[in-house]
Amino acid sequence: MSSPILPFTEANSKRVASLFRQALRTAFDSSLKFDAYRKETIKIRAQFEANKTVNDPSELEKIIQATQGKLAEWKHPDPYITPCRPGGTKYQRNIPVERGPLVPGDW
Repeated sequence: MSSPILPFTEANSKRVASLFRQALRTAFDSSLKFDAYRKETIKIRAQFEANKTVNDPSELEKIIQATQGKLAEWKHPDPYITPCRPGGTKYQRNIPVERGPLVPGDW
């Protein structure tokens, strides 16, 4: 059984930052216009700022678990993927040609 991560540690900061980035990506996947996305990002930031000073490790774990559950609930079925990244529309579209002999065979 792992012990809970203590508040205000580097590991905890990375964990919360990762959740924040996931929340922003989830909001980006769900919004069609930048104005709507910007409003959602402000709400997300306010929710994270509200829990910024939590000192109790058990309460912190509950908040992180609730955040992970909310992210799983709101996950978009067809998320946006940057075109050149794996799974994107342009990924490996122009595969480099293999530079072998021009005429195959043994002469």
